[in-house]
Amino acid sequence: MPRDPTPDRDVGEPPADPYQLRPAYLYGLVVTGSVLAAAPEDLGLVRVAALLAGTVAVYWCAETYAHLIAARMRLRRTLEPRELREIAAAGLPLMAACAIPALVLGAEAVLGVEPVLAVDVALTVNVALLVVVGWRMSTASGLTGARRLVSTSLAGLLGVAMIVLKLTLHH
Repeated sequence: MPRDPTPDRDVGEPPADPYQLRPAYLYGLVVTGSVLAAAPEDLGLVRVAALLAGTVAVYWCAETYAHLIAARMRLRRTLEPRELREIAAAGLPLMAACAIPALVLGAEAVLGVEPVLAVDVALTVNVALLVVVGWRMSTASGLTGARRLVSTSLAGLLGVAMIVLKLTLHH
């Protein structure tokens, strides 16, 4: 996979680190938070969820394209179908990141929650997910104690930045 630039690894070889895909999930949460923060307040919840899924899909396409081109440049050959699939699949955590906030929006739509409040709740859930992913990434990287807390807090602050963005845009 092109995410691991180690010269002694082939593109299709499984990653040595099972936590390698967490950064894509973190990026997906940041994109999700950005969409939730920027969504017009008068947009219905189903449309916000569709906007969210569509935006994350565009980011996944862009990331996949960039990694396909990078792999081709590095290998100086046409990629095999297996390699194409592996590269495309490697970015799926970016897409998966919007699933829980989108499900929250869907449940809120069914329950009749006011759209402004519903988006705020989904954005809060997104911040919580960023904190969880930050904690897991920090733990997996061997951080302990205060360093783990600082690293986790930085991931959470990305979500707080989305809330500040929303407040700036809509109030």
